[in-house]
Amino acid sequence: MVRAANAPALVVVSDNKAAEALHQALLATCELTGALDCDEVLRLPAHDVLPFENLSPHAEIQEQRAATLWKIATGKARLVVAPIEAVCMRLFGRDYYAALALELKRGEEYDTEMLLEHLLEVGYTRVDVVEMPGQVTLRGGIMDLYSPEMDRPVRIDFFGDEIESIRKFDPETQRSSTPLDEALLLPLTETPVTEKLLGAVHARLVKGGAAGASVEGSDEPKELRAYVGEATVFPGWEFFAPVAGATGTIFDLLGKSTRVFVEEPAMVKNQGERWWNKIEQRHDRSGIGNLVRPEDIYLSPWDLDDRLRRFCGCELDQLGLVDVLDADRSDLSEVDFATRPVGVVAYAEDATQRDVSGASALRLE
Repeated sequence: MVRAANAPALVVVSDNKAAEALHQALLATCELTGALDCDEVLRLPAHDVLPFENLSPHAEIQEQRAATLWKIATGKARLVVAPIEAVCMRLFGRDYYAALALELKRGEEYDTEMLLEHLLEVGYTRVDVVEMPGQVTLRGGIMDLYSPEMDRPVRIDFFGDEIESIRKFDPETQRSSTPLDEALLLPLTETPVTEKLLGAVHARLVKGGAAGASVEGSDEPKELRAYVGEATVFPGWEFFAPVAGATGTIFDLLGKSTRVFVEEPAMVKNQGERWWNKIEQRHDRSGIGNLVRPEDIYLSPWDLDDRLRRFCGCELDQLGLVDVLDADRSDLSEVDFATRPVGVVAYAEDATQRDVSGASALRLE
């Protein structure tokens, strides 16, 4: 269906567990049938913690979200699976996410210090020896780095500002091997640690006095400063990034022609309501008030319903799986048809025939 429509598709599911299960099933199907390139079938996970808890999301989730958002923004996604929490997250525009990754090519020119600064902003860690994904080192005109989704780290030799060579190397022996013409440097976070972004978050929180100080972990409001140069990272700051101007959603990144499918709509609705109640409770306990509201970070589940009606698509409901969650269903909303499959004829060793059949039910809604 996605291939025939020649348009991206989004499948909304209830939570990260459902998203991972469906994503694996889709990848297996694509490998067997070739219906889509597996690299075009993506999963956008929801954060593992909620805002207003003074906790940052797990590094692996940040890494996967960043890579997926970059692929969506650059038109490399055909089918995206995402839980309702991820679909509701307010996002920046395509240019913002497209700039998170870099595609380096041999023969092109880059300022090594600016390149290093960018990598540190998008989550890389500077080390002496690169051994693990997300690490980078710069020694003179040689930069070693290990980008997510690479099978091995790469060594980039510069002649001045020009990339003279790109080679993979063994992280254990540090010996160079396979030469490359280009290298894709994916981000490890969707919220780069830039003065502009941090300054916008701190400027918003400093208006809250004691409430803003509490969110940032300070004891005294006077310790907060709106000045960009004094902005610092604090646990959970990533959730406040949308106040810097994130007014879009995943629908804007994918485009108006996107087909939207909702898997098990009753489960999605139930999860969305429970998730939103938790966010509101944590917001109330934080004491931050109207300084930053849940609506500044997410679409509410009810706003999401309005958005979904604007797109072509359908609901995917496995018969009888979650009827108990769907309180709006009446006795007249479904019709049961008693059916019986065609008899299967089997032959025993003595050549006598046995009719093996069973009963099932087909439900139309």
